[in-house]
Amino acid sequence: MKLKSLRQVSVFIVLLLILFSSEAQQKLPAAWSAKFKSAINWQRVHSLGYIIVSTNDGLYGVNPNDGKILWENKSFPALSPATFEEIPNTEFVTIAYKTQSSSTIPMQAIMEVLNGKVLFDSQKESIGVLSRHVLPSSGKLLVIGMRPKNLVASLFMYDIASGQQVWANDELFKTEAAGKGLLGKLQKLGDDLGSLQALTSEPYELDQNSLLLTHPNYVIRINSANGQVTWKNKIEPSKNAQVHFSPFRKGIVYVGTDIESSTGSGFTTSNGNESGPQKFYYNVYYAFDVNTGNPVWKQPARESDLLNQVIAHEKGLIICPRSTQKPTINLINYETGETLWGKKGKGIKAEGSVVSYITTGKGILITTAFDNAWNSKAEEYFLNILDPNTGTLKFPKPVKLKGDLVKSELVPKGLLFTTTKEINILDTNTGTLLWPNSIEAGNPFNSDKARPFPTGEDGSGKLFVYSPKKKALFEVDKQAGTSRQLTKTEFEFDGKELPSSIDVVNDGLIVMSEQNIMKVTSDGSAKFHKYYAAPRDPALMRALLAAQAVRAAYIGSAAGVYSAAFAQGAQQTSDPAGKVIGQELSKGFGDLSNEAFAYSSSAMKQFNARYKASMSTPTFMMIMTKQEKKGNQLVQVSKANGEIVNAIDIKNDKDPEYEVDQIYNYVYYKQNPTEIVCYKLK
Repeated sequence: MKLKSLRQVSVFIVLLLILFSSEAQQKLPAAWSAKFKSAINWQRVHSLGYIIVSTNDGLYGVNPNDGKILWENKSFPALSPATFEEIPNTEFVTIAYKTQSSSTIPMQAIMEVLNGKVLFDSQKESIGVLSRHVLPSSGKLLVIGMRPKNLVASLFMYDIASGQQVWANDELFKTEAAGKGLLGKLQKLGDDLGSLQALTSEPYELDQNSLLLTHPNYVIRINSANGQVTWKNKIEPSKNAQVHFSPFRKGIVYVGTDIESSTGSGFTTSNGNESGPQKFYYNVYYAFDVNTGNPVWKQPARESDLLNQVIAHEKGLIICPRSTQKPTINLINYETGETLWGKKGKGIKAEGSVVSYITTGKGILITTAFDNAWNSKAEEYFLNILDPNTGTLKFPKPVKLKGDLVKSELVPKGLLFTTTKEINILDTNTGTLLWPNSIEAGNPFNSDKARPFPTGEDGSGKLFVYSPKKKALFEVDKQAGTSRQLTKTEFEFDGKELPSSIDVVNDGLIVMSEQNIMKVTSDGSAKFHKYYAAPRDPALMRALLAAQAVRAAYIGSAAGVYSAAFAQGAQQTSDPAGKVIGQELSKGFGDLSNEAFAYSSSAMKQFNARYKASMSTPTFMMIMTKQEKKGNQLVQVSKANGEIVNAIDIKNDKDPEYEVDQIYNYVYYKQNPTEIVCYKLK
């Protein structure tokens, strides 16, 4: 009896320990709370980590570390979230508003997120904003706007640090007097109205004091310090523009423009199913001496269809227009502006528009997309190699891809490509696929499901892929150009979910979806699989999914710009992605800040810290789930065992207002109408 009693007591103690341990794990204390005097309308996490809170009486900035209110601005009470926008790659936000409900003049304020300082308010300046552009090199803000009752746009330059206006120019976009009479006046009126449009491309900073502008009617170089015009050239009225420089021709700027016409051939805005007059497009290319503005060519170069890819090559500018049909690729002579490829210089036909390219020793490997309206299969993708020496395509019959292209990468055996339907390697010598059978998705061709190929890399040239068709994980050896099935038995996720991401860890792989987490060991066996049922109301998932997208975009955009800045170095490596991200990113973004980011020194420190944090793989995932009796919970699930480590009770709040910062892993929950509570996951 004593032995039995002892066993009962032991079991009871174990059960208590499990119970209390479980409760301890699931109760996450709040790190801080911030209370406001009026009702909270919405909250946002800025990319630098600060929390912006809108209440009925104003706009607030909150420190994410301790919840202290950094600043308040009572000039913007009860803002609609649609009027608030972050300016990418800066520490600034814009607030759009109208002085009256019937007003058509757009007003805009620009605010610094670190201290809430309003740098620019178009209402106080009496300026309607057409566009605004942050200039990183000079530390200035260029506003294209209109004064009241003025038909011509004006330029306004502001100092970012002080918010003071540096200069204004009301004359720059004014058109020259046209011919006399009614027709001349109508032409000038049309040109003036055209001048009310925003710029056709982002301003291009040549240096701290020189700026290139592309206007619908002009290409202009100005001194950004004082607004004086260095040179100004009139061009054919255009809709869009691109500015290009070539390393093979120093001191020359090439400007491509889109022209709209009611007659012509090539790209058209309407088809048999649409009403209204057809509009055709062609693209025009100009070459100017960047110092004097003198035209380099007697006549600009022309090609049918819309602007797209332009490749600067030693032979000339390779232009690859965009079209829903099959556009031509052509080469513009640097010296004369003549188009050289194809019969009578009319270009060579491609199997669709060029969407990406990679320069190789065997030519330029291009991926093209063709909108095949005849078979209702939407875009079709093809691979081919362009020989810039002969102006021909290497493969008479391009390699047709299944699905939409997701990414491609040069490997020793050819081009490793991933589409929404398959993964394979193109043998660039023969134009054939290296593997007889691609790793396939298996879902219907016209399925609108998300990309079915989550991938993970271990940094040593191994790529891991989940195939929904085989219901298995595959290992791809980039160096050897081989693939093998890693898991021996089929597996699927609960809730009809497809795996969306794969983490490579020391002893295997962590495969995840929104509500599932699974660990697969190095030998392909499953160590655990956990499923946490989703709430019935999809709205509960909104903020969490948005946070996941922000983190992915944060990493992707920064890495993309950075790799572009180090493109030359990347071309010299055998594994560009791994080496650039693994080595160069550790240096910080000192050089890059002058190229693409308009951050002050204090904001740059915040950006560097957050970027480094985003590059580390979290040891847990966040899942919104329905827990019996406890209601809805945002749970922290360990990747080590799939168990819940911490939980935040959302309970039965049908429309919870919460924001998630997946860089620092903070959760901000509006606990009541005037209070935000912060939870920090570790």
